[in-house]
Amino acid sequence: MADAPTVPSATAVTLDRPATGPLVVASPDGVPGIAPVRDGRAVPELDGCREVEATAFSAEACLDQLARASSAGVERFADTLDADGDDATALTAVLGEQVAPEVTAAWWTGLGDGRQAVLARSVPGVVGNLEGVPYSVRDTANRQLLRYATVAVSQRIGSDDEEPGDARRLAMLQQVRATLDGATNDVPFAGAADRHLVALDTVLSGRAAVTVGDLDTADDVSVLVPGMLFTVSDQLVDWTNTAGALHDEQATWATLLGRGGPGPVPTVAVVAWMGYQTPDLTNFYDLGLARQGASHLVDALDGLDAARADDEPRVSVMAHSYGSTTATIALSSGRVSVDSLVLLGSPGSVVSDAGELAVRGHDVYAAAGSFDPVAGSGFFGADPATGAFGAVVLHLSGGADAVTGHALASALGHNDYFRAGTESMRSLALIGLGHGALVDGRTGQPGEGGPEAPALTLVRPQDVYFRD
Repeated sequence: MADAPTVPSATAVTLDRPATGPLVVASPDGVPGIAPVRDGRAVPELDGCREVEATAFSAEACLDQLARASSAGVERFADTLDADGDDATALTAVLGEQVAPEVTAAWWTGLGDGRQAVLARSVPGVVGNLEGVPYSVRDTANRQLLRYATVAVSQRIGSDDEEPGDARRLAMLQQVRATLDGATNDVPFAGAADRHLVALDTVLSGRAAVTVGDLDTADDVSVLVPGMLFTVSDQLVDWTNTAGALHDEQATWATLLGRGGPGPVPTVAVVAWMGYQTPDLTNFYDLGLARQGASHLVDALDGLDAARADDEPRVSVMAHSYGSTTATIALSSGRVSVDSLVLLGSPGSVVSDAGELAVRGHDVYAAAGSFDPVAGSGFFGADPATGAFGAVVLHLSGGADAVTGHALASALGHNDYFRAGTESMRSLALIGLGHGALVDGRTGQPGEGGPEAPALTLVRPQDVYFRD
């Protein structure tokens, strides 16, 4: 895979907004960046990237112009975009709809290092969220977008320009910053590896993805898909800490299992993926948000395939609650496949057989805690923890680890599956490394029953809200 281009440092910047014109960002190496501010100037060199809602908009033409326009032209185009990221989000969405990630990856690789740096610096909200662009570049660009958006929204609050929702948006952006810093609200930092902001949508209610570990190089990648009541503002810190805990568990097992074996110890990355709007207790009754989430999940997985085409990692999806239903929609779409799938506390699958999911080697697992009020409900379809579904049903009651002899705690409630020290967490770590044969579980037999199905009308917020 091609080396990532050098992009100006994302730390220790100073911000100063002039009376007119763009917000200038001076980085420690003296290379200026341009924060987009709308000024209405025409940009003939990049007309193909304007009017993204027009039916005649061509993503291919836009990408071509971004590649060919002068550096000054790119910066003038950046001036026409708003600083808080709304315009960049709209443009990136249309580019993603019209251009496949592998095409974007080839386009990016074909740019010179200088042009890559200009685009990442000038239009970070676009570069940071284009599937197929190297994740190290996306991290730097999204951190820059985060700074721009935070300054823009902060300056509006309390002024005549304040917009509805600005206070909530600022709180969301501050949570993203806190997630990257490692702790907030007395939640301790979890995960020894570096964190990378590989996706950021600043439009409320927001979307984000934070990786613990290097997604550009990791041998084994696990993508965590959350369920209902998850928002960037309230759960991104917790969800990323969960990813960090799983990363450390996987790294420990990779070292343990790799001792004495051929080759280096496998490296791991875990993605705290919050790439869709999850439902709350007022709107979880249908699959509308799950379908939207599935489309975004497919795009993210497709982007990983494109970005790592020359060095494919092993990819696992681990989906919790409503997110498990979302994952079954994504993996029954025919658009993408993964190496392993784990469905945790699932309210139901849209397909009735694990064989209908695009999981290589039929490496599908399900977990249903004895005291989980959601698992076994079959609210959205087939229960993955029943014999007829064909998944390996994970043992959750704890006991002595068959490999290390260490005591393992049980995972019986809806929010216990990712809890450190549980048999469930051990199983997730091993599955993510491709060692599912070492987990304790049983392959269901047709005709077997599953957990008693509770009424979802009795589910309380504390039953589904996840927090370490």
